[in-house]
Amino acid sequence: MFQRRRSAAAVLNPMSRSRPTRATLAAALLLAIALPGAAEASPALLQNPGSAAAIRDYWTKDRMREARPLAPPAPPATLAGPAEPAGAPSYVAPAAPGRSSTPRLRSGVTARGAIAGRGAVAVADPAASDVRAHGKVFFTVTKGNAPGDYVCSGTAVNSRNRSLVWTAGHCVFDHHDRGGRVVNFAFVPAYDRGETPYGTWPARKLATTGRWRRDGNLRFDVGAAIVRRRDGIALQAVVGARGIGFDQPRRRDYSVFGYPAIDPFDGEREYRCDSRYRGADLPGGPGPKTMSLGCDMTRGASGGGWIAGGTLLSVTSYGYKSAPGKLFGPYMSRTAKRLYKRVRGAAVRR
Repeated sequence: MFQRRRSAAAVLNPMSRSRPTRATLAAALLLAIALPGAAEASPALLQNPGSAAAIRDYWTKDRMREARPLAPPAPPATLAGPAEPAGAPSYVAPAAPGRSSTPRLRSGVTARGAIAGRGAVAVADPAASDVRAHGKVFFTVTKGNAPGDYVCSGTAVNSRNRSLVWTAGHCVFDHHDRGGRVVNFAFVPAYDRGETPYGTWPARKLATTGRWRRDGNLRFDVGAAIVRRRDGIALQAVVGARGIGFDQPRRRDYSVFGYPAIDPFDGEREYRCDSRYRGADLPGGPGPKTMSLGCDMTRGASGGGWIAGGTLLSVTSYGYKSAPGKLFGPYMSRTAKRLYKRVRGAAVRR
């Protein structure tokens, strides 16, 4: 998260100034399989090597604490590709823990929300029923320029398989450094200073948009993880799930959740910002303009959900040093919806 603005006067946001070169990109997953597609790249499915038991055993408290925050690479100077026409608004409603009815993608506009703006504030109880769908993402880069353990943020969203985590595309795939292999990908809902009240949920597969996988277009920087069940129980049955919306009005009051890990934060606590929509941005490449909010979280918050009326409408993607106190995220339209429809019913195993 947190990128270079394409102008001579711009400098990197503090969240990315110590970016460990390209491999931060962490999300370079081996065995990436692009689905058939033509002009509009189809979603890409990626394997998460390793058994569930091995991944859970790997993530000790020490390793979780020492994992580094991730930043995406700077986007290419020019990107080609078709524009994305606006679609009709649609959404899936939130789900409470234990709910087993099949979620339905509906037409319409979600609730606006009503929140006064404020900077990052620590979430008092990350395990509380209204916020425990949010959590921290952990993974390991085993090759490439900067191998090591990394972190992002993520959110459980309502889906047919009841096992879907939404995050940033750069947290699941690095299109620049394909030699970097990611293993041990896991989601920890309500992580708090080493405590994992709802356990560690290893991913079975990961996915991102074809536009992010192909050329790193920040306008499509969204990703997903299909996590394994625990003793036959799905993630959503334990922590519930946020709704998810596409082509929704931008002007909403948002709550942003994440685990910022660069000073003055340390990545060990979940934080929340409340902000009104602050306008659009134009990173390189075609596609919908990205969105901005007022929030002072730092790197590590990448992939954290932007929530309005209980529904996720974007994720934290990048920021600028020249625009302190602002976060930017993709506007989720047809491409993000196509990704959701591809993974919402994907098979889940233990």
